[in-house]
Amino acid sequence: MARKHFTRFDAISSAIPAGKAFQAVIAVKRRGVDENARVHQVANGHQYDLASEADAVAEAALTKVVEVRDDGELIWEPNAV
Repeated sequence: MARKHFTRFDAISSAIPAGKAFQAVIAVKRRGVDENARVHQVANGHQYDLASEADAVAEAALTKVVEVRDDGELIWEPNAV
């Protein structure tokens, strides 16, 4: 799991259970506001056998996020997606 701070948001990479497998995700939460985090699937929703594999993919994806829009959408570095 990795954490990255942006102008108004914090983002955390992680792996979440998906049936008998795991998916790589990036959760985004606005700082200073009591609201639910917005969860973005990465790697086109691909599923991994191990949580550590999904987590590694999510961490790599988070390094390519350059900012978060006001609506919680991720802004990727050019040619990253």
